[in-house]
Amino acid sequence: MNFEERLIRAIEEAEISQSELGRRIDVNSQTVSHWCNAGSFPRKEKLALLPQALGKPLYWFFMTDEEEEHLNSVTASKTVLNSKQAALLEVFDQLPESEQDRFISLAKTRLEELDAFMAEFLRKRKIDPP
Repeated sequence: MNFEERLIRAIEEAEISQSELGRRIDVNSQTVSHWCNAGSFPRKEKLALLPQALGKPLYWFFMTDEEEEHLNSVTASKTVLNSKQAALLEVFDQLPESEQDRFISLAKTRLEELDAFMAEFLRKRKIDPP
């Protein structure tokens, strides 16, 4: 996919017209039409306005679908850990595999105990559980 196709797709995904994009970046609709259909590129200062106007990073306009798919698959699998999660993982990784399995089992058991406790608490308080 080339720049023109990516630009058209971004405009469609933003659910705006070429005229509206022109208003957002201070060019006329004919200029946007040339970018979309005639293979011309925006000037540097107008190109720099596309990300904010369309909600896509600048590099997105120059990627192929395959590159975008790969980038999405790589970044989608990344989880950002908070400090407690990172500390727990650091300790967990130091355990031998058998202890890691035991740790997981103990954590699951503790969650079941807490669930049972809350169910009993709600029952005694005559509160329907969510």
